[in-house]
Amino acid sequence: MIQAGIKNDRTWRKARLAARLLLRREVRPLRTPEQQLARQLACDPEFTNRLIQQALYFLGIGPRKHEFDRQLVARGA
Repeated sequence: MIQAGIKNDRTWRKARLAARLLLRREVRPLRTPEQQLARQLACDPEFTNRLIQQALYFLGIGPRKHEFDRQLVARGA
């Protein structure tokens, strides 16, 4: 029997997607479909900022976290 772990959770997948969009936004402006997806995810009540932070760490932001947070705040994200 296959048990669903945290990495197979729908909310966790959405959080990783949101984190990837944030990382893309750091490098370049988001395209229109990416912006629409970001808006949908921002309105989704299933996950919190903390879950997105965990996804960022999962994707390897680690030591850059504080600088990344400053950039987000400066941009008005």
